[in-house]
Amino acid sequence: MPRGMDSEGQKRIGRRTYLKGAGLAALAGLAGCSGGGDGGSGDGSSSDGSSGDGSSDGGSDGSSDGESSSDGGSAGESGDSGPIPVGNLSPFSGGLGWIGPNSRRGVQTALEAEGGVNATGVLGTTVEISEQDSETKPQPAISGFNTLDSEGVMTMVGPSSSVTPSLIEPARSAKLSFVSPMTGTIQLDNVGGKYIWRTVPSDGIGARAQAQYAYNELGAESMALAYKNDRGSQSFSAASGDYFSTLGGSVKEEVPLDPAASDYRSEVQALQDADVDVVSMTAATEVSGLFIQNYVEAGADEDFELLLGNDVLTPDFIEEMGADVMEGMVGQAPAPGPANDVFVERHQAQHDKEPGAFAAAAYDAMNLIGLAFVKEGEANRQAVPKHLSELGNPPGKKVSTFAQGKKALENGEEINYHGAANPQNFNDKGDPLGPFSALQAQDGEWVEVKTYSAQDLATE
Repeated sequence: MPRGMDSEGQKRIGRRTYLKGAGLAALAGLAGCSGGGDGGSGDGSSSDGSSGDGSSDGGSDGSSDGESSSDGGSAGESGDSGPIPVGNLSPFSGGLGWIGPNSRRGVQTALEAEGGVNATGVLGTTVEISEQDSETKPQPAISGFNTLDSEGVMTMVGPSSSVTPSLIEPARSAKLSFVSPMTGTIQLDNVGGKYIWRTVPSDGIGARAQAQYAYNELGAESMALAYKNDRGSQSFSAASGDYFSTLGGSVKEEVPLDPAASDYRSEVQALQDADVDVVSMTAATEVSGLFIQNYVEAGADEDFELLLGNDVLTPDFIEEMGADVMEGMVGQAPAPGPANDVFVERHQAQHDKEPGAFAAAAYDAMNLIGLAFVKEGEANRQAVPKHLSELGNPPGKKVSTFAQGKKALENGEEINYHGAANPQNFNDKGDPLGPFSALQAQDGEWVEVKTYSAQDLATE
């Protein structure tokens, strides 16, 4: 029985007690997609850009002098060379195809809204986006990366967790950075900081938030892990279990979920037999949807709490599953950043809709890229590796828009960009650390019920 809970009714706090908290206007940004993207929901249209046709066997040869590759070039301060080329390598199709359009709108808001990069102007010119569809698969992502490299982009926004590990070496070889608004995979925790950046925290930080919620808020003493049978999903659940153990709990069972399975009834039964208080279940939408269906059918919601992976924390997932089914279920996501209200207002004005998942992190990525060009004094491939950390970290004047940051930099001031997705304070591996919130499904919406500060979640 969970600590401090003396009845079955009290045990069901996460599933049956509906805590009241401030409703989120939108999920400003989720931790990156930890699963392989077996399916997705959202309003995503197909990409406007075609998949790249470059080589799919690795990155292009980078120059050896630390400058841009031979195809990269630079855009000078006068802007005589035309618009600054920047790539967007995102999933516009495949299992995570719903993310790409959200990212696109976030980038467009950073460029075109009042105070934006193109609305204000950068180095006497504007930024021009070239899109490539990763298709949520490594080989198309590598091909798209190579195409963007050959086009001479200075940096790129994206990609997602399912393909990022395949692009680490190509990015280093080409000396072509990317700033991902959707990559939370723990595989990046110790490899970034020069050519590899992200504006969403590591899934390892989200796993700490999940474990703290289970142990401290639910009073759980025992946990089981269920995860889509891939490395990313397993690593998130493992991180949650490891931290749960350090808090004083015990992990009693691990159950992989085959994405090709027609049902998960036997897996649900195995978790019921494990007699645990809570299950960390990490999988993308199709696996999660089928698992939750079998979980409810078996009455397992009376046996253990189910803590969800971040890939399903969308309004569309609640709509697809049914509000009654989802009522009371809990997941975790980065808390909105200090500039989220400004971003939501600008996104709404430009797109006539609230931002979707990862849009705020894409907005931050594009603003930081633009500010890196201003800091460098020209648009080249070294601007992001050289300047992103100093632009996002204190000390410096706090700014929350490109226009504010540009003005301060041109006045010779240092800046500390405070983002829409999170504060965007980077560690030496290119990862931001900010507050996380536990979100509960209430009346068809995800509602913030508990927030953990960055200090609460900091690693040793």
